[in-house]
Amino acid sequence: MLYKDTYHIKRISNSDFPAIRELFWKVFNKKVTLKYLQNKYNTSYTSIKYICTIAYFNDIPVAFYGAIPQKFKNKKEDIYVAHACDSYTLKNHQRKGLHFELAKLAYSIMLEVNIKYVYAFHSKNTYLSTKKLGWKEHKTMQRFHIKIKTLPLGKVLNKLRCNWFYNLFFNKRVSQKDIEKLNLEHKEKYRLQLDSKFINYKNSFGNHFCVTIDGCVFWFKIQAIVHVGLFYAPSAIILSKAIKKFKQKLQLLGITEILFQVDPNSNMAKQLKTIVKPKESWLIGYLDFDSDVNLSEFIFTYSDLDTF
Repeated sequence: MLYKDTYHIKRISNSDFPAIRELFWKVFNKKVTLKYLQNKYNTSYTSIKYICTIAYFNDIPVAFYGAIPQKFKNKKEDIYVAHACDSYTLKNHQRKGLHFELAKLAYSIMLEVNIKYVYAFHSKNTYLSTKKLGWKEHKTMQRFHIKIKTLPLGKVLNKLRCNWFYNLFFNKRVSQKDIEKLNLEHKEKYRLQLDSKFINYKNSFGNHFCVTIDGCVFWFKIQAIVHVGLFYAPSAIILSKAIKKFKQKLQLLGITEILFQVDPNSNMAKQLKTIVKPKESWLIGYLDFDSDVNLSEFIFTYSDLDTF
């Protein structure tokens, strides 16, 4: 479609990824590989592909709106939602309504494929930009920091882009037994469907590992520190003991912190509160396309985030 007789706005296809990479470089001055972008937005495992939109000015990419379809389920049914995760515009083309138009086109695509709502873990910028689109506020995630006294080797390896080093010590495979444990709680609530397809999707553009300790299961990534996307623990007491053992291994690897980010209404939050005091994290914002959707029936996790 043509916007203001100047910009060509469209749903992305495979041929647009070089343009998205070019735009990412110009806006953030950071390099990202085509493979990373293609794998991140290849959500064919959900049966929905490409709900993102892009704007061109004279064949030059100038703005992008990125979102990823996700399947949430409870014990009764599956539904599709969208996680809005990327939005950027070249400086010379800002304040011309491109973000608004790209978002509106993306929402129309979401409606076509029966997506119930779109949500985001807000930054300051996304909070302000979504207000104009009629977004609502849900709740604030909680973060828990477990500090580890050790030399900061993990931060050095991250700067050197040598995080592949951890493949020598941790397993990326998540057994079916561990998947079942990670899905065990809040079955009455809607949660992102964690299965082998989702795990393979995540590992296609980043390394994620699984550790089991004393009946606890931790699914995490390492990027300077350990970021736990999801965990299961039989009790708070067992969790505390497992974290101590986990810390001992991480201490030898020069990792200075374990970070948990969890839904305040989750069992994970209740258990972690017995170990360390929480701090506020991202505000979850959303725009619903179905009036019957009630976000109090949903549990969100760190592993839902596109950059986890």
